[in-house]
Amino acid sequence: MPADRRPIKAFMDYQADITAKAEEVRLALRAKLNARGRNLTKAVAHAGRLLPKRLAKQAAVIVKAHGLGGNPKLMRRIDMGAINTAHSDIMTFLDAIDVQERRKTRVLNWFGGMVFNLIVIVTCFIVWLTWSGHL
Repeated sequence: MPADRRPIKAFMDYQADITAKAEEVRLALRAKLNARGRNLTKAVAHAGRLLPKRLAKQAAVIVKAHGLGGNPKLMRRIDMGAINTAHSDIMTFLDAIDVQERRKTRVLNWFGGMVFNLIVIVTCFIVWLTWSGHL
């Protein structure tokens, strides 16, 4: 494999670009999925099942590249095309999420569950009254 002859300054630009992308993804996860975390790894872990596996793996690519960070020799292993693709895919997914719609859906699902439970309890009570001869 031929040695990469790019100047070290280019690798430092890569590091700044990777750090900016990781921070942008972390902040978007916080805003759209309420995934808290001091870094991207913790935010992706906190997002859990809300983030598809494919996108979680792409976020791992960004995290790995960010971890190779300050070492210019290790920075040569980074594929910026994969990082840019991962960043754009994750941001496209997160941009499509409507936070107000998610909140409204969550509240409606909660109320739907409560109404279903109430209907089951009332039905069981009526059946019990019928079997015991009080109705």
